[in-house]
Amino acid sequence: MSQELCEMSLQQTQELLRLTDETLQNICCKRFTGEELYADAIQKVLGGRGKRGPASIFIVFRENDGAVRRGRVFHLKGGELVEKSDEISIDPMSRYAINLAMADVASSNWSDSCASVEEYQSYFQPDLREKVGGAIRNFAACRISGESPGVIIAFNYQGKATVYDGDVLRSLAVVIGSLVTLSNELRETEKAFIYTIEALARACEAAEEHTGRHIQRVNRYAGSLAANMGLDGDFVDVISYSAQMHDVGKIKIPTSILLKEGPLNRDEFELMMKHPVYGEEILGDSPRLSIAREIALAHHENWDGSGYPYRLAGEQIPLAGRIVKIADVYDALRSKRSYKDTLSHGEALKIFKGGDDRINPKAHFDPSILSTFFQIEHLFEKIFESSELKND
Repeated sequence: MSQELCEMSLQQTQELLRLTDETLQNICCKRFTGEELYADAIQKVLGGRGKRGPASIFIVFRENDGAVRRGRVFHLKGGELVEKSDEISIDPMSRYAINLAMADVASSNWSDSCASVEEYQSYFQPDLREKVGGAIRNFAACRISGESPGVIIAFNYQGKATVYDGDVLRSLAVVIGSLVTLSNELRETEKAFIYTIEALARACEAAEEHTGRHIQRVNRYAGSLAANMGLDGDFVDVISYSAQMHDVGKIKIPTSILLKEGPLNRDEFELMMKHPVYGEEILGDSPRLSIAREIALAHHENWDGSGYPYRLAGEQIPLAGRIVKIADVYDALRSKRSYKDTLSHGEALKIFKGGDDRINPKAHFDPSILSTFFQIEHLFEKIFESSELKND
């Protein structure tokens, strides 16, 4: 192995370590999904700075029974990871699968074990050869450890596959194993986090009949609005579970006020108007709840500054609060309450267009969000109707 190739292998390893470090530094804000998790790492090894790297990489993970069964082949085109095969299933009893299951770090070249390249092909599953493309001349392989164990195999290095290539692949295997394990843990933590939010939202709404459905629908309305406004995917995800926290402050409002039939008197209304501030206090200062906190505090502010609790106007009102305001008002119009009957979708639309004695669309709603609402109002109707059917 020349000094130049040694240096290239070292550079690849250093890049993988830097990638892992960057990922860990950004763990609180980065969302991992499937192969997107380790795409950057694969790209660095496939690229090899344009001088040294395999032509393709095959990654397989084991089922719960310990057998290697499923995997994909990744390629690089134009410097980007743009190709990947459909999932390849491997017979767990095949010679190839058994060898993979036993792999730690290994490298192999056709000339070391076969009389010809053609003979060398018999070691590999036909559909794998097809996805790699062309004859397989060499490979390096390494086991992936962690909660989702598997094997990574890099095919067709320039020249020969060497022990140095195996060392780089070991670094890639460590990165992938660590990130997949981390991703699994994050998903479980995220599930627990969202479950806790849902439980708190249900507890806050427990006094009012059917409001469990209300908070679920507001989540879906808000997510639909955000998605159709072209907002960032992470924001759409977060608002889709944070919207249900809009009335969390009502947990501090007496049930006698929440369930009162007819209009509230002045003192009762002033107390009710405090629930956004109570919501902000309950949610605290956790960064994970920042969107939920904005929603709880701002969903009764009006575009013209006539809302409460702080009479914010225009873009002073947090975007999440402006979105949830429309979602909340629509569902309130459609829903039966102790002080009102239900409205049809058509009747609700008329109010969103022309207003009534309580709602002034031009003064109360962000005009760009209101425009999006009218573009997707049929989705709101479907969300409401499907929720009612499920709970009949």
